[in-house]
Parts: sequence; structure tokens; C-alpha cells
Amino acid sequence: MPTTNVLNRVATGQLDAGHMANARVIDFVIAHGVDATMGTATDDIALGLLPEGAIVVGGTVQQVVVGTGTGTLALRVGTTAVTGTLASTAAVGTVAATIPANIPLVVPAGGAELNLLGATAVRNDGVTRVSVVIVEGDRAPRRATVAARDAV
Repeated sequence: MPTTNVLNRVATGQLDAGHMANARVIDFVIAHGVDATMGTATDDIALGLLPEGAIVVGGTVQQVVVGTGTGTLALRVGTTAVTGTLASTAAVGTVAATIPANIPLVVPAGGAELNLLGATAVRNDGVTRVSVVIVEGDRAPRRATVAARDAV
């Protein structure tokens, strides 16, 4: 069982949305070795818990400061990868490829952890930025309504 490391600091942002759903853009900037440490190659960095019924529209992992070594990271919702791997030594600005077959992803009952998996070797330096777009689908009205054009 991999060890879960909880991120020490988190920055979040929100987009305005109508009453039917609430769209959010969530950003994390992670200084590896400072904000979170990985002891083994299969460790997770826990970013947060997504509510059940939320829809993950997309996610990225971007290199901000180049690291050393052979470590790679992949963004996951629960155990489902939503991006490919990002190498420690990738150039600044490099973004891990999205896995189209896994996006959009509906978060299952009970919610799911948004996390970064140490996909190969550990990553203990450099800085990455994680951005995720989610829509909280459970904000939709739960009763039937009639559109004004259909009213008599």
C-alpha cells in the first residue's frame, strides 16, 4: 500500500457559474521536497477529496522548475490516471499529456482523492503546477420544472 503524503499548502481559484452547476478551476503549486516528500516510487501526494457526482473535465501537470533524477509524476482521480507522466527533467513549461479515454470522469459514490502518483522513481526537487477543472454536477435542481415556453 503506497504512503499518502498530504500537500502542505494549496492555492485554489473559482470560476463564476450559473445555478445549474458550479465549475471550478483548482490550482496547486508543489515545491517537491518542501511542500511534499515521496519516500518510494509509488507514493501519492494527496491534493484533495473530490465530491461524488463531480465531473472532472480536465487536468494538467506542468513543469515550473526542472528537477533532477528519473522521477515521473501522473495526475490521478482515485486510481484512474487522467494524465500521462511528467519527467523530473522535462523542460520548463512542459505539460503531461491528457489521457482522453479517461476524461471526462464522473467521481464515484463516496468521492475520490485527487492525487499525484510517483509513477517511476521518487521526485524530491523541482516545482510542478497541477490544474484541474471540475463541475459539481450535484448542484443541479432535483425537481422537475417546466420551461416558460411550454406553460399555458
